[in-house]
Amino acid sequence: MGIDVGKFLKAPEYDIRITTYRDIFQIEALEQDRFGEEYKKLSAAVMMGKSDMDKMGFKAGDRARLTNNNGSIVVEVRATRREEPGGIVFMMNSPWSNSLVSDDTRGNGIPEFKNISCRISLTKEDITPLEKLIAF
Repeated sequence: MGIDVGKFLKAPEYDIRITTYRDIFQIEALEQDRFGEEYKKLSAAVMMGKSDMDKMGFKAGDRARLTNNNGSIVVEVRATRREEPGGIVFMMNSPWSNSLVSDDTRGNGIPEFKNISCRISLTKEDITPLEKLIAF
């Protein structure tokens, strides 16, 4: 019987920048059921260019851990429709992406949603449940 050495090895981490955006389909899913599967499917995902996916070893449908000083989440990896600049990924503006946004507004009162620095790594963990991200 062999030992699964892979479970003791940490997945490589890569520096990325997240840009958030809004989508009418996600907004409709939010209005229908904020705790529903459709909203989670649209919101708990990171969109990545094919070249970054290849470089970082991700496949569509994999799960990724995104971590910075503000938080850590697990989301699904999806491929963008067109090639994007290296190191830039996209996420829907949602509780998942918001958990990585700094509360330091640099004096202007507006959080930085378009240039969120974090580390990304492959994981087998489940997608972070919405209930863990919001306070009741």
